[in-house]
Amino acid sequence: MTKLIKIFVVALFATLCGEVSAQSISAMKSRLSVGNNKVAVVEQSDVSESVRQVESRARRTKVNGYTILILSDNSSRARENAVEAKEKFEEHFPDIEVQMYYESPSFYVAAGEYLTKEEAIIEMMRFRSVFPKAIAQNREMDITDFIIGEEEEQNENQ
Repeated sequence: MTKLIKIFVVALFATLCGEVSAQSISAMKSRLSVGNNKVAVVEQSDVSESVRQVESRARRTKVNGYTILILSDNSSRARENAVEAKEKFEEHFPDIEVQMYYESPSFYVAAGEYLTKEEAIIEMMRFRSVFPKAIAQNREMDITDFIIGEEEEQNENQ
């Protein structure tokens, strides 16, 4: 009886420590059935169906974040003002990505991409030395923009 409890604890520990996102029911079954002490896994249909539904769900690709709005203009010179603001920003802050876009009826210039409002406010205060009307703006962004690749990580460590 104690041997069965030990096997169960080891199997439970291995299940909890494993990588959840890459785990599937069939992979777990095959891992538990290896070795001298084989474990039989009996699934309940409603539980296994729930797990399959979760595994088949589309992965989240967007995240709510913040950007700093440098300019919002809907005047007759909106395009020219936006181009000037973008160029001025690139001159003063060359290390920060800036983008100009149009959403009827206005042109916008926004800089940076931040996950937290605190990060955005810190940068906004730095930008206000050149753009006193800059504000932090909530925006949905691509999650891949925040994932650091191996090459980028190596460049940061150097």
